[in-house]
Amino acid sequence: MPRKTTKTKKPFRDIAKDGITYSFLDEWLLDREQARLSYVEGWASSGFSQAITYGLAFHDCLEWIAKGRSPKTIRWKILNPFYERRSEKLNDSDKELLIKLLSLVEVAFKQYVKHWEGYDQNFSYLFYEESFKVDHVTTTGASIPLRGRWDAAYYDQDGRLWLMENKTKAQIDEEAIMTALPQDLQTMLYVHALQQRTGRQVAGVLYNVARRPLLRQKKNESLEEFTWRVEDDIVTRPDYYFMRWKVELLPEDIVNWVDRTLNPILDQVGLWWESIKENPFEPWDSPQHFQNPGALFTKYGKSRYFNLLTRGSTEGLYRRTE
Repeated sequence: MPRKTTKTKKPFRDIAKDGITYSFLDEWLLDREQARLSYVEGWASSGFSQAITYGLAFHDCLEWIAKGRSPKTIRWKILNPFYERRSEKLNDSDKELLIKLLSLVEVAFKQYVKHWEGYDQNFSYLFYEESFKVDHVTTTGASIPLRGRWDAAYYDQDGRLWLMENKTKAQIDEEAIMTALPQDLQTMLYVHALQQRTGRQVAGVLYNVARRPLLRQKKNESLEEFTWRVEDDIVTRPDYYFMRWKVELLPEDIVNWVDRTLNPILDQVGLWWESIKENPFEPWDSPQHFQNPGALFTKYGKSRYFNLLTRGSTEGLYRRTE
């Protein structure tokens, strides 16, 4: 039996008005029902992810210095407010883990700034941490807004436009990054949107990776001693923690990606949305809507919607209102 949902006045987001993001497309390609739960009903995970939390805090620090602020102030201006916002619904164990993660972000970020300070002075930034919403017309003539947030875009010394993608990763596969980047859904979506916004050809992508420290705190080691040890490790081998790759793109690379990947996906998304938009809270009469059982398990474990889809339980989820 299909799971019954509670109908509200309007969906959390409307594709025609609000547009779509990379996160939505990524989830929709995996499972249309899980994407609907997120996009239409507004369900999101209330769990604590170390990788996501570390990345968000690191990005907030990047945005802070992009505004011309000193990296010396990130503890008081960025990380402490980050903790106050994120710790409200956490249990005591997760609060302690959050404190540890933010301490690691602080020492790693300060070394990141020192490592790239001279290099970054050669950039002429067009913008940093910029939200976008651009209209894309598919092969069927449908206009679908594309939404997201660029980490950065800059001009090199030859006046060529580059997209800069900032990532925090624990494991890094250089060969996979270099070869797969021209096919990467998020990266190429952002490249295409950047061209649409600026009317300029994008020369390529600077893929900027800060490795998330994986050292473990020893049993009788204080948090202060642990962060010192992590910082010493970063100072000793900065090239292990901070890496960048420049991947050039030919104009035909972007055109081919739009024709062979983006447009076919968006055409299917458009058909799906048209078929359920009259009542997206009860979509099961639509032949375009289905649930993918294989998506209940991912390479990271159970789907965040596992309990909702299998038992109708909202445990571990909360409903977003904005």
